[in-house]
Amino acid sequence: MIYEEIPLDIQWGPKATEPSFIYDGDKANLGYLEYFTSSTSTTTLRLNGNSFNLISVQISTPNHSTLLPQDKQKDCSGEIVMAFKATNNISESYLFLCVPILTRSTSSPSVYLEALRLGRLDGKPTSLLSVLPSDKHYISYSTCLQRRDKTGTFAKQARVFVFTEGLLYPAVNFAEIVKKSTNTNPRYLPSVALPDGLMDKSQAILFSITTEADYKSLLRYSQYYSQGQPDSSQYREDNLDSYKCVPLEPSRNIKDGKIIVDTDSGELLSQVVKEEETGKVTKGSRISPATIEKLIALGVAFVFVSFILLVLAYIVTNMITPNADAFFHVVKQNSSTILPVVFFSTLAGCVCFVLGVFLKSLIE
Repeated sequence: MIYEEIPLDIQWGPKATEPSFIYDGDKANLGYLEYFTSSTSTTTLRLNGNSFNLISVQISTPNHSTLLPQDKQKDCSGEIVMAFKATNNISESYLFLCVPILTRSTSSPSVYLEALRLGRLDGKPTSLLSVLPSDKHYISYSTCLQRRDKTGTFAKQARVFVFTEGLLYPAVNFAEIVKKSTNTNPRYLPSVALPDGLMDKSQAILFSITTEADYKSLLRYSQYYSQGQPDSSQYREDNLDSYKCVPLEPSRNIKDGKIIVDTDSGELLSQVVKEEETGKVTKGSRISPATIEKLIALGVAFVFVSFILLVLAYIVTNMITPNADAFFHVVKQNSSTILPVVFFSTLAGCVCFVLGVFLKSLIE
């Protein structure tokens, strides 16, 4: 097979009600869980710049068991098929995501399938993201279909993605889902039913790829990365000497909406880490301008409050102390000495307070 990076960007719409099989109308007993027009779909997919909307979800008999690893093929008991339709007129206007279901034990069964089995959600919305296997490698290929409507029959191209590791789901739980798949007896999983009036053309397509030549000519493989769930292969490791710590000042480094950084300045990240470890650079070694403004405001407030308290002390003392006038008369006579002492003592207290906070920020 040929590796080809195929960027699938999927926005999984939340489902606030439990999924259930369709038992009525022309979609009854076909294994459909969802079937709607493109305009009502909340799950969308982008591939190579083209947008697709989810139009159906169904559970069918296995279609791609031969594409699974040999040790998993015998456990493939069903398949989830999600059909998407392009929002514009392109050659490959249909896209299918196929997830083989492996009846094996697991400690974390799919929330979506559990809601289908139990007929209720576990108290919060779910989405089809939970039916994807933990290993999201997939094989993709293109195939030919036909679409029939009132005006005739038209050839249609479709792209198919098959998650080759399969979704693990307990056999007993899956047996309960199979019993719900139709309202007829006996209960069974139906064969895949293509949506939107699509039909297979009479040629060998994905279901019968068996030879090595078919694999090499038809199949591509890649890996899907879920939004918000990066795979470890998406991370990269670099040497610390590859990076520098450069101060960023908006007034100087941001121009015309762009960040401009002088890479000749700054300090190697390896050196910064080394100094951190040896204690030369400590956390919070820089005090921000906002903090300095707060300290100045506190100092001014302290002086103002002290002055108000002195005035209040004079008034109260004058009211309740018989000899208060004589006391304040002495204070007034020595005001040229007392007032500067009080002022500079208060100022010294404020300065000491600010220095104390500053030193504390350096130590922490």
